[in-house]
Amino acid sequence: MLMNLLIRNYMYFANRNMPVKPYSLSFWEKKKAFWQRFSGKENILCPSYRWMKTPGKSIPVPELKGLYDNDTLGHWTMDAASMVLLWNRLVKERPKVIVECGCGVSTIMFAKYFSLHRPDGILLSLEQDSKEKARLEGKLKGLGLEKGIHIYHLPVVGPDQGYDFAQFGGLASLPFMEPFDWLVVDGPAGGDDSRYSTVPSLQSMAKPGAVWFLDDSLRDGELSILERWSHLPGVVVEGIYPIGKGLGAGSYK
Repeated sequence: MLMNLLIRNYMYFANRNMPVKPYSLSFWEKKKAFWQRFSGKENILCPSYRWMKTPGKSIPVPELKGLYDNDTLGHWTMDAASMVLLWNRLVKERPKVIVECGCGVSTIMFAKYFSLHRPDGILLSLEQDSKEKARLEGKLKGLGLEKGIHIYHLPVVGPDQGYDFAQFGGLASLPFMEPFDWLVVDGPAGGDDSRYSTVPSLQSMAKPGAVWFLDDSLRDGELSILERWSHLPGVVVEGIYPIGKGLGAGSYK
């Protein structure tokens, strides 16, 4: 247990010293194989969560100041570094339609982006927890950021099977559903395979060249998912950014 803790703490500082760019799956697999010589514990590449917890009010994006003052980022939410990277890409790439799997702090970030840079933007957020859906909708309304944000309660089939995409007669029939520019996968919560179906199930709604991101990508389950996605026709896995719990990135052809 001590060796696992030391390695995961080391990974946090080692990743911080790497240039922020996506590194290939083979790079991370070699690193995983090396460290597993010293510890056979799961998620050996994923940094200790305690290093990533930061007060929401300290997020280094001026436009997001004041939105997370009562939140802690990076534990059970997306971490600040991943949010900064996504914000910078949002401002640069200006996506109009974003699909999000798992609502939370990122939902508020996307809403703020739309209010400042893309007033015609649409966010379609899929959430397994009806109480979390209601909480986020209330918070967005309180912030005056509800325009263009549509959160749908989409239950999961089972702990390892992910969302029940057969709901609503198919995703294309959801109100306000449009071909999307961005897909951000930070849910559903569940077993190692719970997020696998997201990228292939949403592929038919992706615009050519649409990009996707997978949070928690340095966990064993997500590493396996990325490897399987890399063999899907029309899906490109670019790699994993060495920030937070690992931010996987890719695109649709």
